Amino acid sequence: MKQITIYELLPLLRPGWVAKGAHGWAWFGLKPTPHNDWECYIPDRSDDDFNFINMFNIAPFDGDWKDSLMECGK
Repeated sequence: MKQITIYELLPLLRPGWVAKGAHGWAWFGLKPTPHNDWECYIPDRSDDDFNFINMFNIAPFDGDWKDSLMECGK
């Protein structure tokens, strides 16, 4: 499977936010906020299971989830 960057996928996703965590990329309906150095607080748990984006071969991202947090679906 061809590897893509997250930037190629951003415009194809529903409006929201994406971030790269310990278990891969995740989509969030509302912007997550820092909970501590390693975790994020997810304000909208109802959309937390919309993480199919890990089915794509997305290139690695250097940095923690706060560095990778970006808006998508614009």
